[in-house]
Amino acid sequence: MNLFGDEDLIFDDDPQEDDVGYSPVPEDSVSELCEPALMDFCLGHEQIENQFLDLYKKDKMPHAVVFSGAQGIGKTTFAFRLARFLLKSSKDTQSNQEALFGIEESAPDVKSLDIARDDPVFSRVASGGHADLMHLKRDEGSNALRVDEVRGIERFLRKTSSEGGYRIVIIEDADTMNRNAQNAILKILEEPPKMVLLILIAHRSGMLIPTIRSRTRFFEFRSLSEGIILDALRREGKILSEKESQRLLTYASGSIGKALNFTNEGGLDMLSEILNHIEKNNQTALHKFSQSISGKGQEASYYLFADIMQWIFRLMLSAKARGDYRALENFSHDIVTKMVGEYSLEKLIGISSDLREHFQSVDFSNLDKRDAVRRAFLMLSQ
Repeated sequence: MNLFGDEDLIFDDDPQEDDVGYSPVPEDSVSELCEPALMDFCLGHEQIENQFLDLYKKDKMPHAVVFSGAQGIGKTTFAFRLARFLLKSSKDTQSNQEALFGIEESAPDVKSLDIARDDPVFSRVASGGHADLMHLKRDEGSNALRVDEVRGIERFLRKTSSEGGYRIVIIEDADTMNRNAQNAILKILEEPPKMVLLILIAHRSGMLIPTIRSRTRFFEFRSLSEGIILDALRREGKILSEKESQRLLTYASGSIGKALNFTNEGGLDMLSEILNHIEKNNQTALHKFSQSISGKGQEASYYLFADIMQWIFRLMLSAKARGDYRALENFSHDIVTKMVGEYSLEKLIGISSDLREHFQSVDFSNLDKRDAVRRAFLMLSQ
């Protein structure tokens, strides 16, 4: 279930980099951690950055790559970082994809993918106004990328580069494409245009069809270390106690996106409230709680509830199966210890499976979320 999560397809030419009138990204409008297109740094993926720098220097940049790994660890942030670098650098340097008379010229000895925030390329990428960059992602509330949007990539790539360099397509949630959408991508990969890079971002790369996997180069993004996540939270002014930090880190599982969502949406309070409702099972209180997190404008709270609810029982299931209960100590609530002691492994497996199917069904069929919250608690006593 996606807790995180853009723009329309852009086919109009935009001003050249040296034109007057571009709008730099205001420094005071950007926090340390923000939307991927606005980020001027990417934490924890230096090894992959060095791989791309090496490919660039050797003029061996692939036509299509897959960024795979867990949600919220920086794959999309890195995609925009790489896109900015190539859009900036390829204006003056031709790659082997289009080497003049077959003569290979060595690329400049660059040390990082950094592009200054006040650079026009950074500003135009951040605003979604760079004519040589297309960014696709799922619509909010949708389960998959739309086929018509994916087919728009071919129209985009038929255009000549506005600046004589790369044309780049970033496809978020690529693993949600249906077979027709994936076949549309495959047509491009079978005869890739010159100076093009397709970046497919997939949380579940196994959902991509084998023919796409065989025609792309995979880069596996690792989960972030606890130190990086805590450092990123400190940048955002999130100061937590040691016990709160341990709860958050256990929940985040190496994902800065999940950690930020947890803190920004009051995850610690949500966790405590869920455990209290499980313990007391007061139907009046449950009714009020379900209304408070499922009304209009409360989508983020509902999805956080759904994810925490499933996480609690996945964690209990793992502890029961392994006989290792240390991760449960951070809950500081007797109901967790009681349930793990009283529930059999089979019952915990059943609850975990039922909750997952329940929330997926609610999401897929757009069912009433207030009822979904109440039914989730009823499942625990069945």
